[in-house]
Amino acid sequence: MNEISDRALAIAERVEAFVRGTVFPYEKDPRRDHHGAPTDELVMEMREHARAAGVLTPHILGDGDHLNQRETAVVLIRSGLSPLGPLACNTMAPDEGNMYLLGKVGSPELKRRFLEPLISGRARSAFFMTEPADDGGAGSDPSMMKTTCHLDGNHWVINGRKAFITGAEGARVGIVMAKAEDVVQGGGACLFLVDLPDPAIRIDAIPNTIDSSMPGGHATVTLDNLRVPADQMLGEAGEGFRYAQVRLSPARLSHCMRWLGACIRAHEIATDYANRREAFGKPLIEHEGVGFMLAENMIDLKQAELMIDWCAGVLDTGSLGTVESSMAKVAVSEALMRIADHCVQVMGGTGVTDRTIVEQVFREVRAFRIYDGPTEVHKWSLAKKIKRDWKAGL
Repeated sequence: MNEISDRALAIAERVEAFVRGTVFPYEKDPRRDHHGAPTDELVMEMREHARAAGVLTPHILGDGDHLNQRETAVVLIRSGLSPLGPLACNTMAPDEGNMYLLGKVGSPELKRRFLEPLISGRARSAFFMTEPADDGGAGSDPSMMKTTCHLDGNHWVINGRKAFITGAEGARVGIVMAKAEDVVQGGGACLFLVDLPDPAIRIDAIPNTIDSSMPGGHATVTLDNLRVPADQMLGEAGEGFRYAQVRLSPARLSHCMRWLGACIRAHEIATDYANRREAFGKPLIEHEGVGFMLAENMIDLKQAELMIDWCAGVLDTGSLGTVESSMAKVAVSEALMRIADHCVQVMGGTGVTDRTIVEQVFREVRAFRIYDGPTEVHKWSLAKKIKRDWKAGL
């Protein structure tokens, strides 16, 4: 297993110092959109501070080298100590996953045009894969994809609808997945890079959701005869599902990293509250019902950390790690939900107010149990593997 280098540990320390010292005060900044998400003005202001502090896009080094997954974990966990930390440090979803995919699959020209603006923190991106359930489109099952593409001269023409597209509003780079029906044209899923905004990509709605940390919300969009130059296909035709797994397995784990950081912070706040607040003649921490919840948090935090480190180690071997990332997504998201719930409960009425970030962490982690695949879908996938392995052993 790859060791975590002193270089990565030093980066993580700088990120933590920056988030605690510079980002925490921004948590009360009123610059939010009507969904409660930070405005791009606020994000870019924080990124200028991150650039000055040398912690902007800290997991991608100046020479283009990428920290390995175990090293990325120690950095992204620290960036997640505030819901604003990943935005400030440019380690947020979906950009972090999109940068990873472009770095692995993109041609030198596509990296220059689309990856460099993302690494610089001067542009946001969106990943157009999920489709509306009311259309019977692809949700957790991308094989149900209805968005189509066909070749017309030296352009691909894309038509369809997408849903829950995080950050679509305000993004400058898009990665669009569509299905080519013609085998001659490389039938199967294809990925395309597009400049945004584009008049052929119409935002139909941005629903209010339980979470509020992502600029641009989670949009439903229509792609109406979107024309994309053929040289903006990412990788090879028909390989879109395989490339998606290159992105999704590490991206699931990155979610675990960032939200572990947020739950570490929530636990710190709840612990401080329980030691300062007195009830029935003694501090709350001395009441078993409270102390035991915080003790359970300690256990869940450590188990989540170990699960992330284990899965990151598997990904560092070069494996796609789909099974391992499913296991991590289930175990970590469920553990973090328990932690966030305990923090709210320990703090009582204060825990459900916006006086601290605890209530936001609770909301964000509740959404995380669904995003990038609900717990039940991952369990179902694991159960299918158990059956395959059993049959193979007969």
